[in-house]
Amino acid sequence: MKIAILHGPRDLRLEEQALDTTLGPEQVHVETEISAFKIGTDRGNYEGAESVPGAPDYPRPVGDSNLGIVRAVGSAVTDLQPGDRVVSRAWHQSEFVADPGFNLVKVPEGVDAEDAVWAHLYTLSAHCYRKALFTPGENVAVVGLGVLGLGAVALGPYFGARVIGLGNDPGRLDMAKRMGADEVFLSDDVDLMEKLDMCTGGAGVDLVILTAN
Repeated sequence: MKIAILHGPRDLRLEEQALDTTLGPEQVHVETEISAFKIGTDRGNYEGAESVPGAPDYPRPVGDSNLGIVRAVGSAVTDLQPGDRVVSRAWHQSEFVADPGFNLVKVPEGVDAEDAVWAHLYTLSAHCYRKALFTPGENVAVVGLGVLGLGAVALGPYFGARVIGLGNDPGRLDMAKRMGADEVFLSDDVDLMEKLDMCTGGAGVDLVILTAN
């Protein structure tokens, strides 16, 4: 199989590694269809500009957003079958064998692969609302419009939030608006506090979701 290995800042190599596809009873063989790249974390690691808590030293595999097709299942696997599409937090690699307990989630028919591949990351965005005990109708400011931030923006309307996106790039603001934000502002806008007060009718922001590095 091929796997992306980061040997140091700006030293990313696509390497061949042996993969034993002889399956145990509860194992699943998955071939990658698409692997999502996070412009913040993945690029930051590549450039050496960002350290990830708990990350192993170089060399190390990278990535955590994978959508693949099940090619074979062990004799005891009953919830998946060859041909199923699954999302997981596997590395950027061409194929892998999932051991028991590895989280594989079946993708429903009709869901586009480029949408489904973000499922695990957007689950983290959803946890922001749940852990904060969000109440429908509250004003939510999402600070940082990378993958997790845009996920929080997109999910906000489904939770019943009025969403305000704050970022440092006009292109990201436009994307946040298209993904469901009610209002978007540059985070360094000198009139930001006044604009927040105006767009919330003086009520202010009830919840801040901070995803910026």
